[in-house]
Amino acid sequence: MNVDVTRNILTDEVLSRFDLATEEATGLPNACYTSKEWLKAENTRLFAKTWMLAGFCHDIPGKGDACPVDLAGMPLVILRDNDGEIRAFHNVCRHRGAVIVPEKCSAQRMLTCPYHAWAYGLDGSLRSRPHFYGGDNHDTDPGPDAPGLVPVRHAVWHDLIFVNISGDAIAFEEHWKPFTRWTADYDFSALNYAETLDFDVKGNWKLIYENFYDAYHVPAVHPRLEEFSPITGSIGIETEGPWFYNTNPIEEPQEGRGLGMPMYPGLDAVGQRTTWYFHLFPTMAIQIWPDQMAIFQLHAIEPGRTIEHIHMYFIGEAATEPQYAKNRQDVYDMWDELNTEDFLIVENMQGARSSPAFDGGALSPFWDPATQHSAKLMAGFMKD
Repeated sequence: MNVDVTRNILTDEVLSRFDLATEEATGLPNACYTSKEWLKAENTRLFAKTWMLAGFCHDIPGKGDACPVDLAGMPLVILRDNDGEIRAFHNVCRHRGAVIVPEKCSAQRMLTCPYHAWAYGLDGSLRSRPHFYGGDNHDTDPGPDAPGLVPVRHAVWHDLIFVNISGDAIAFEEHWKPFTRWTADYDFSALNYAETLDFDVKGNWKLIYENFYDAYHVPAVHPRLEEFSPITGSIGIETEGPWFYNTNPIEEPQEGRGLGMPMYPGLDAVGQRTTWYFHLFPTMAIQIWPDQMAIFQLHAIEPGRTIEHIHMYFIGEAATEPQYAKNRQDVYDMWDELNTEDFLIVENMQGARSSPAFDGGALSPFWDPATQHSAKLMAGFMKD
């Protein structure tokens, strides 16, 4: 991104507003939601420099399984090597830059570029270059110094695979430590993957993300959720570094929210009537209910378009067995209803980001410290 453009958006005056008391502060300027140049900079300055959810172990269950993913505007590939270990690479041939793994595949012994058939081992090393020295004159032993696939720093938690493309973020264990501390009562090993729900939203990814941690809108936008978890019992969002979090009591279980599905083993009576909301800056959220875990993942496609995935996990056999099919569908219907309500508002706000009458907003001291914190995190990555 052109440095002058960055400075024109995050001016000294804008940056100074983020440090005021919340009722005097503002959120991000409109251009952060509408500028193509800003989104390009987010790919390199933000998404590539932190830990990002890239994929899932269940997508590559066997040795030689590989799955392409796009992240931060770059093609990557996650795979399981000959020892069953997870690896991540830039999905780009070192010869002429073709994407090596264009689609998900299984039981591969080599990854072969579709352009000139350069072949790479599952450890990323270059193994052969056919016709490299002329017709029928092959390079069958390029050697250890030959240009292999470029590895990407990665980490695994439960079924989730994270990457840090730049390689210079803090250790993943430190990054994840707050979540581990808050969720010590939950046995995540009891979870199994069930389904992914996909949504195509006509709004900037930040509007969706900011809406995740905005409990203030629930009474006006989500009448069913308000009945389930009233705002009178809600607390303001707490923050710790890149983590945003809060918890709400459950008044009464509903279809799709705690009825008919097994709960986490060992939860006490309070845990069985508690929901947790975790938001990991910049593009991931985790919602933990007594009977499920929902992983929210955002992909910024354009300034005004975002793909959202909700990856659903349930306890034990509830994720797959037919006797729980209706209960699972109740959960999916609940999330579809909730997200459809949210997206109407997100798309509404995206349209308003073209108006000079709004440029950051007037914040509530109770509900909006998280919005202010998010703006400060964003500025930390994006400013010069």
